[in-house]
Amino acid sequence: MLDDVMTALDTVLPRLAAVTGTPGVAVAVATSDELRTAATGFADLAARTPMTAGTPAPAGSLTKPVTGLAFMQLAEAGALGLDTLVDQVLPTGLRGPGAAPVTTAMLAAHEAGYYSDIVTATAHTAPAEPVLDYVRRRHEIGRAVEYGGVLPLVTAPGSYSYSSFGVGVLGGVVEHVTGEPYGARVHREVFAPAGMTDTSIDDGTRNPWAPGTGGATGYLAFGDWCLPSPPLRTSAYPGVGMYTSATDFARLLQSLLRTARGDRGLVGPESLAAMVTPRTARPSPHGVRSFSGLTLELADPDLGDDWWWGHTAAFPWGFWWEARVWPHRDLAAVAVGNRWDMARFHNPATRSAPGLAVEWAGRWAASGAPAKLPDMDGRPRWTGPRPTPESSRWMGVLTGERTHGLLAVADPLPVKTLTEGARSLGDGDAGGWDPEAFARGVSQARAVAPDPAALGALGRELGPAAALWMLECGASSADVTMPVGFYAHAPR
Repeated sequence: MLDDVMTALDTVLPRLAAVTGTPGVAVAVATSDELRTAATGFADLAARTPMTAGTPAPAGSLTKPVTGLAFMQLAEAGALGLDTLVDQVLPTGLRGPGAAPVTTAMLAAHEAGYYSDIVTATAHTAPAEPVLDYVRRRHEIGRAVEYGGVLPLVTAPGSYSYSSFGVGVLGGVVEHVTGEPYGARVHREVFAPAGMTDTSIDDGTRNPWAPGTGGATGYLAFGDWCLPSPPLRTSAYPGVGMYTSATDFARLLQSLLRTARGDRGLVGPESLAAMVTPRTARPSPHGVRSFSGLTLELADPDLGDDWWWGHTAAFPWGFWWEARVWPHRDLAAVAVGNRWDMARFHNPATRSAPGLAVEWAGRWAASGAPAKLPDMDGRPRWTGPRPTPESSRWMGVLTGERTHGLLAVADPLPVKTLTEGARSLGDGDAGGWDPEAFARGVSQARAVAPDPAALGALGRELGPAAALWMLECGASSADVTMPVGFYAHAPR
């Protein structure tokens, strides 16, 4: 079965990368006993470094199931329970006086009342902050990070609200209960037993952005025009701070497949069953009902043999991942692509190269790979507008808005590095690219950030030409795409 699936993926992957404008895509597919990989394109466009399934990249929310496994290991050892009140397993007063009672399982299922967030990012050169110190400091501030704290950090617990910070708090629980740093704990108890030799946590003990690490470059994409994404570090690293490869994360999923079959692995079968039991309904971007388990996303159990669980992941502004396990098929698949479509902001699995690669791998494993695929011309093609001095400035405004506004990163971006690494995926004339205009746009956004109203006004001032340019880049409407409406709306 894997032979047929991987033959089909090898054929279709170059075309998939080309039509989605993704510089590089890597995929790993596993059963309980076998693991195969495929890749296409480039991990770095300027250096022409090939993308491989062993290329490490920031994995964003794929960190969450790792934290969930570390948490379940402690539950198996009797150190805490799913219904243990969080404040009983954190340093006294860490969440502040009057904090609403929530349980550890509520943190793991995104029901603890923390507002939806991104990655609480800082410049990668900023010192790493111990997770418990960060959790305490954010509770003392009492405001969300996005747009300088327009929203409060917490609201009433009980309903679903996806939060990387909330899983960061769960990582703080792991750290406090064990008495050792989170990164060291998960390396010894999760990564090493699963054979994840190229996986690490960006907790300040290493620099994943250092030259020679072999990691992929992420890209902010405007049509086929790509700029290297800003190097960022997340403070809530138990929620989004892992660096891994498609191969390494497939090894983790393969271990969980064996556990789903009844073998004891990183956790026992009962603990895994608890993680994949639906707890609360969540938005359904895949077209079927979906639910939140404990740090895992679950498809509708009524799908029967087609049922899957896993996680979608991203890291701003350059990487998207998709990871799924079909336990009834004894199959797992994970894929990464180094593109963030800036015109759409959200890159759903039904449009992204990683999402489609994983979806098709699961489908072909069940129904059989197509006996013959059409001729797949995988050459990059120009699918967006050619850069001009004016659109170069618009790209800078959007980059500054997302980084200095949405993420509220105060440090200046390494603009020269970004502009020198910019490349076209297609054959169009890139002669209109203006690095100085890009830098001016970044400065314009930084000057008014993180004020969401001022940033929104700046976007509107760009005028109808910029709105039409966004349509050419693939936006769903003639608007300059800024996520102000979601991350800076009135408190729910």
